[in-house]
Amino acid sequence: MTAWRSPSFVSGVALCAAVLSAIHCDVSKHTTDSPSPGLERSQHGDFVQFDSAPDTAAVESSVQVKYKCTKACRVGVEVVLSTPQTVGFVSFRRTWTHVRNIGETRTRTIQLAFPPALVYKRDFFIRRPMDARNVMVRAWLVHLDEDGDGSSKVGIGQYHQSLVRIFKFLQVIPLSERPAQPRTRSVAWGAELMWNVTKDRIEQCSPESDVVDLLVFPFASTGEKYGVIRTFSTFINRELETARLHTKEQPRVALSVWLYLLDWCNQKFCAILRHVNEHRKYGSPLIMLTDSGEVVVQMCLVSREEKAFTAHTPLPLWTWIRLDLFINDSKAKLKITYEKPSGDVMEAQHTYEYQNAVLYNDTSGYFVIGGDIYMPGILGYFGPIRYHRLGAEQVVNPLSPVRTLKLLDEAHTECEEMSWVTSGFLYALQDGRVRHNNDVCESYYEGLRRTFAQPRCIQTWSWDQQVKYSAALKILRMHEEELNSGLWSSRRILLLSQQLFQDVVRGLGEVGGVGVGPEVVSSLLELLQVCSCWGHHQASLMLATLHLAGLGLPVDQEKGHVYSLMGGLGDERLSLLHLGYKHMQGLDGFPKDQDMAYGYYANVGRQTSIDRDKVQDSEQSITEHVRVTNAEELQMQAGEEGDVVQFLRLQAERGHIESQKTLARMLFWGSNGVTKNISEAVKWYARSALQMTDATAMYDYGILLLKGTGVKKNRTLGLKLLQKAAHMGAVTALNGLGWYYSTIGNDDRKAVYYFDLAAQNGSKDGVFNLGVYHLNGANPDTPGKNETAAFQCFLKAGQLGHVEGAVEAASSLSRGMLAGVRRDPEKAVILLKEVSERNGHLGFTVREALKAYQRGSWDEALLKYAMLAETGLVVAQNNAAHLCEVLKHGTSCQWRYHNYSTHNYAPHESGLLKMGDHYSAVGDMVKAIALYSRAALRGSPQGIYNLAVLTEEGYSVPWNVLEQMQIPAEAQLNKSTVVESLLLRCKEFEGEKDDMSPCTLALFGVQVRKAWRDFTHSTMQLTLVWWTLAVLLLFVLGIVIQSTLSHMGRLSNRSSERQRESDAANQVNWERILDAAAHQRGLQVPSVPPHLEQSGRPSMIQNGRPLREAADLLWLIPTH
Repeated sequence: MTAWRSPSFVSGVALCAAVLSAIHCDVSKHTTDSPSPGLERSQHGDFVQFDSAPDTAAVESSVQVKYKCTKACRVGVEVVLSTPQTVGFVSFRRTWTHVRNIGETRTRTIQLAFPPALVYKRDFFIRRPMDARNVMVRAWLVHLDEDGDGSSKVGIGQYHQSLVRIFKFLQVIPLSERPAQPRTRSVAWGAELMWNVTKDRIEQCSPESDVVDLLVFPFASTGEKYGVIRTFSTFINRELETARLHTKEQPRVALSVWLYLLDWCNQKFCAILRHVNEHRKYGSPLIMLTDSGEVVVQMCLVSREEKAFTAHTPLPLWTWIRLDLFINDSKAKLKITYEKPSGDVMEAQHTYEYQNAVLYNDTSGYFVIGGDIYMPGILGYFGPIRYHRLGAEQVVNPLSPVRTLKLLDEAHTECEEMSWVTSGFLYALQDGRVRHNNDVCESYYEGLRRTFAQPRCIQTWSWDQQVKYSAALKILRMHEEELNSGLWSSRRILLLSQQLFQDVVRGLGEVGGVGVGPEVVSSLLELLQVCSCWGHHQASLMLATLHLAGLGLPVDQEKGHVYSLMGGLGDERLSLLHLGYKHMQGLDGFPKDQDMAYGYYANVGRQTSIDRDKVQDSEQSITEHVRVTNAEELQMQAGEEGDVVQFLRLQAERGHIESQKTLARMLFWGSNGVTKNISEAVKWYARSALQMTDATAMYDYGILLLKGTGVKKNRTLGLKLLQKAAHMGAVTALNGLGWYYSTIGNDDRKAVYYFDLAAQNGSKDGVFNLGVYHLNGANPDTPGKNETAAFQCFLKAGQLGHVEGAVEAASSLSRGMLAGVRRDPEKAVILLKEVSERNGHLGFTVREALKAYQRGSWDEALLKYAMLAETGLVVAQNNAAHLCEVLKHGTSCQWRYHNYSTHNYAPHESGLLKMGDHYSAVGDMVKAIALYSRAALRGSPQGIYNLAVLTEEGYSVPWNVLEQMQIPAEAQLNKSTVVESLLLRCKEFEGEKDDMSPCTLALFGVQVRKAWRDFTHSTMQLTLVWWTLAVLLLFVLGIVIQSTLSHMGRLSNRSSERQRESDAANQVNWERILDAAAHQRGLQVPSVPPHLEQSGRPSMIQNGRPLREAADLLWLIPTH
C-alpha cells in the first residue's frame, strides 16, 4: 500500500502508462476511449466498480457505481479534465459516506455534470468552447478514520490515498456536433445583434513592428512650408510598449532618409525631418540643411536643453543621398552615403556625444518630412524613409521604386544639361550682338576687342550634345530675333516655352490627336520635354497624362510618375492638384496616402488664396463646370458675340439693374466666354450701384472704391454705399463694414460687431473674420487667444466655400494639436480639394479646353480635358470620357475617366450612370446597383429608374439606400411596393417636364398590373368578369350567325333570279320558235296566265323568311 502513496509514482508518467493503474496520469496524451482495469479488491475485500458509465461527455450523463465497504468508508465520483491550458482539473465531485450495513454490496447512480463549455456549442454565453484533450470519470473508496479527520477529509489527495479506485476515459463531442445550450436567461437586443454580427469573425493578432516606413513613394518638396506629417501611437504589444517607455530617457533610435537635392537651402536652414512635441517645441530629432549644403542635427536632452552638431560634409546636388541617423542614449551618429558621378560610393560618418541623454518620445506631437508652418523644406525629393522606433545597429533601406527614381535622376540630369546648353546659346547670341542704339554706350576697350582681337568661341558644347538637344536648339534659332530684341531673362524663356506648349498641343489636334504615327508622337514628346525643362510644367503634366492614360503611346506608369513629380517640384498648380488627387484616391500606382495628399493640396490651396487677390491677371478665370453634352450650358459660353451677352448688353443699356450686374460680373471675372475687362466691368458696376436701389450692386461697387480696384479710391463714397447696402439688408455689406472698421477705421469693437452680425446671417467671410479675431486674441469682448474657437470658425467658413478658412482649418486637422480637435487628414484633404478647384489658373485652362471644343478642335480639347481630368476635376473627367467615346479612341480611355469621376467625393450623376451601365453589361450587378444607388441619392431620375428595373428583375437594393430615399421599412418587404415607390420618387425628381417620361409610363404599367391583380384576386369580381365575358361571347356569336344566314339568303335570291331570267329567256325563245312554226302552219300559241307568272317570287320569299326569323329568335333565348 505504501507504493500507491509514493510521490514518485504519482509524478511518473511512464509508470502510469505501463501499469494502467487507477491513478490518472496528469500529462496523459490519450485521445481515445480506454477500457477500465480489472476489478480491484483490497486485502479486506473492499472494492468499487462501474456497473454502467457513459462513453461520451454529454448532457444528462450518469454513472452507476457498485461498491463494498468492510468498515466505515467514504466513496467519491469525480470528473477530471485536461485541456491545453490546464492539466488534471476536477470539474465535478460527488462523495458520500457509508457507515451502516457494513460488508454489504451497494449500488448508487450519480448524475454527472460537465462544464457547459465542454458539452454545448458556442453561443452568446459560451464565447470560448472547451476543447479538452482528456475527460475521465473516476470513482474511489477510502476508510474513515476513527477520529473523523486525516485521510477521510474530502480533497484532491483522497483519490491518490484511496484503497481501491476505478476510472474510464470519455469521448469528447466535436464542436460542430454539440447541441445548443437551452436559453435560461434573456439577452439585450443590442448585445445579441452585436454577437450575431461578430460571432463568425476570425480573430487574428494584428502584426506589429517597431520598424515603420515613413515614405515608400517619392515626395516632391518645393522648398516651401509644405510637407508630410506623421504621428505615432503607443504599441498594442505590451513588450514593445514597455521597451518604448524605457527608451524615453535612454533612447535607441535609428532613422534612414533618402534625398535628392536640386539646390541648397535659400535661407539659413531648411527642414529635412523635424519632431514637434505637444508643447509646439522642437523635440528629438531635428535634421536640417544649411545654405552651404551641410546637415545640422539637433536634440532635446533630458535636462530640457537643446543641443546641435553640424556635419561638415556638403551634400552634393543631382544625385541620391542617404542619411542614416543612430541615437543611443547620449550618442548620435550620422552616416552620409552617396554615389559620385564617376560611380564611386562616398561615405562620411559623424559622431557626437551630448552631455546628457537624449529625451525622446515619438508619441508626443508629430513628425514632419519637409516643411511646415514653422520652417520651409528642401528643394528636391524625399525618397524612402525607414524608422526603427526601438533602434537598430544597421538599417536596411534600399532605394525604391528603382526604375522611377532612376528615370527621375536621368530626367533632371537632361534638364540641367539642356539648361546649360540654352544659357550658352543665349550668351553667345548676346555676345555677338553689336548695339547701335544712341542711348547705349559701348566700352572703348570692348570696341578695340571687337575690331582687332580674335573672335571668341562662346559655344562650348560638344557635337553629341548638339545632336541630343537639337530640338531645343532648333526652337532657339527659330526665335533668335525675338530673343535678341532685349536683355535675356528667365521670364522670356518661360514665355517661349508656354507658346511652344500651346503649339504642340494644337499640332496634336491638327494631325488627329492620339491617332498620329509614332514618329510624330516622338517628336512632339521631345518638344514637350523641352517645355518642361524650360520651366513650363503644364508640359510635365501633359507628359504624365500621356504616359499614365496611354494616349497615343503605351501606358508607362513609372514615366508618368516621373513627370508628375517634376511638375509638382516646379510648384505648378495643376501638377500639385494632380499629385494630391492621385494620393488621395490611390490611383495609377500612387499609394493612397492622405498625409502626402495634404502636402500637395495645402500648397495649391495657399496659392489659390493668393491668386484670388490678383483679379487683373489675364491668365486667371472662374472655374466653370460646363459639360459639352449640355447644349444649354454651351450656349451660355458663346462670349461677346453670343445671344446671351448681346441681350444683356441691350438690357443693361436700357437701365436694367440685374443685367448691368450680370454683365459687370462677366467682364470682371471673365466668365461665360467673355474676355476679362476690369475697366468696363467697373463702369457697369457704377451704373448699377449709383441708382441706389440695389443693395448687392452698391456693395460690389463700394468694395471696389474702398480697395481701389480698377477705379480711383474713394473711401467716403465707398463707405456710404456699404452703409446703405447694409441698411437694405445685404449680408455681404455687413461683412464689408466689419472689414472697413478693422483695416481702415481701426475700430475693433465695431468690426467684431459687424462680423458677428454677418456671421449670424450666413456670411462665410464674416465667420472667417471672427475666427481671425479669436486667433489673434483681438476680440474686445473675449480677450485672449482662443485657437479652438478660431478653428471652429475656420472650419465652418471652409465648409461654406471660403478658401482661406479651408486652408486654416485643414492645417489644424492635419496636425491635431488643438484641444478638442482630432487629427483627420482625410477631412483636411477634402476641404482643400474643393477650394483648390476654384483656382483661377485651373479655370483658365478649363476655359481654353472649352474654346478648343467650340471651334471644332476636338482632339485638342480631348488632350486638354484629359490633362485636367488627371487633376480630379469632375467636369473635365466627364468631358474627356465623352470625347473619347465620340472620337472612338478606345473604351479604355472612356471608362478610365468615367471611373475616375465616380471616385470623387461629389461625382456627377452621368459618370455614375455610365459606370453602372458598364458593370451591368459585364454582369457585376453588385457594383452596378451601388453606382445606380449613388446616382439615385444625388437626385438622378435615371438612377432611380434603373434601380426600379433591377428590383423588378429580382435584384435587391440595399435597405439603407431605400431608407435614405424615404421608403419605409414595411414597404421594403414587398418587391412590387418597392418598385412603385421608386418610380414615384423618380416621377417627383422628373417634375412636370414630360407626361410621357419613362418613369411615368413605367409607373402607369405598374399601377395597371396592380389593379388587375387586385381585381382578379376578388371572387365576386372574378365571377362578374366571367359572366360578362360569356355574355359578350354569345353576343358576338349571334352576330356572326346572323351575318352568315343573311349572306346565304342573299346568295339564294340571286340564284333564283338568275334562274327565272334564264327560264324567261328560254320561254321567249320557244315562243318565237313556236310562233314561227305556227305561222308557217297557220296555228296560234296561247300566252302564260298572269297568276302563274307571279307565283314564283312569293314562294322564294316565304321560304327564306322562316330562316331569318329562326335566327332572330336565337337572341330571345334567355341565358342562365
